[in-house]
Amino acid sequence: MIKLFVDGAATGKEGYAAIGVLIVEDGVQEQLGLPLEARMDNHQAEFEALLYGLRHLKKQNKQNQLVFCYTDSKLVAESIRKKYTKKAGHKLYLEETLQELAAFTNFYLEWIPEKENKGADNLAKKALYQLTKKKK
Repeated sequence: MIKLFVDGAATGKEGYAAIGVLIVEDGVQEQLGLPLEARMDNHQAEFEALLYGLRHLKKQNKQNQLVFCYTDSKLVAESIRKKYTKKAGHKLYLEETLQELAAFTNFYLEWIPEKENKGADNLAKKALYQLTKKKK
């Protein structure tokens, strides 16, 4: 069983963004905090974090394992559950995510409160801080 925690972070008007991905498997943690090149809002960064986590697991051929994924983004969780989003800027992200999810046989996505997603949140914020420091 794999636990995948994902989070995105973005600055307001500048649109700098970063992601945090925490993978826990057999008691071993893999921590990934990455700045993103593109400018985006926080919701887009949340989708990017999930996409990165899915692609990372696929590269390791983990599609057939039981994966429990946790996000503190209600928008991402609801969009995937409903397979729908109103916002035009999120439609491509949703389509890409659903396409990636099709490769997974036992994948469960759950919304959790931000306080329960501190690992991925800290990774995203640290990467965002490093990015904004570099841009100044």
